[in-house]
Amino acid sequence: MKRSGFTLIEIVISLSILAIGLVGILSLFPIGFDSARRSVSATQATILAHEHLEELRNSGYPALGSTSGTFTTDPAYTWTQTVTTTTVTGLRQVICTVTWAQGNRTFQRAFTTNVANR
Repeated sequence: MKRSGFTLIEIVISLSILAIGLVGILSLFPIGFDSARRSVSATQATILAHEHLEELRNSGYPALGSTSGTFTTDPAYTWTQTVTTTTVTGLRQVICTVTWAQGNRTFQRAFTTNVANR
């Protein structure tokens, strides 16, 4: 009489392989969540920098030098603005660097634009 089916050792080995695979897959979830959080933060930094540079453009010709501050809409983000001259008369380069902390790391993004004297 021939018996079909799996032995206990085959089942134990199969479950062990499945468990190792699941642990490997589940260990990727925190990495994905962290990456998604960084993407949201970088997008927020881009939006804040864009708003800051638009306010600067609308306020007229910027003075040379560096200034810094905190965004009132989101105090977790700070900005540093550096205004320099260019080779073109009446044109100034503005670099806005947005910095924020996430966990135990600090991130920053720099945005550059030019402002003409009106």
